[in-house]
Amino acid sequence: MELYKYTHQKLGEEIEAISGHYSLEKEEQFTYKGRQVCYCTGYSVVDTSCCGPGGCGFAFVAGYIVNWKNNRDSNGADTSDIEPIISSEEKQELKALLTKSAHVLQVNFWTPQTARVKP
Repeated sequence: MELYKYTHQKLGEEIEAISGHYSLEKEEQFTYKGRQVCYCTGYSVVDTSCCGPGGCGFAFVAGYIVNWKNNRDSNGADTSDIEPIISSEEKQELKALLTKSAHVLQVNFWTPQTARVKP
């Protein structure tokens, strides 16, 4: 099991992108196979694209919670120790659950690049 520091994002803040913006609206947890899963839901809007407008609701799954909001980063944002979800089977099951329960069209899973927690 590899643990990573996950930095909790500000909720309700619009983040500008090249073709529009997105915002994370809620951060929630639920139990899956006896473990707590952290995820956020939000929306994206495509409104500055040359190809026309669009958008969707999405979920962003951080992973399994090991230590919840146990530290802060240099900017004062809460961090948690998270085990990323890497199993394709679990990702498919979670995608089906979240699509139905959170009423989103897209489910993405966190793939950490840095900030591994040292044993």
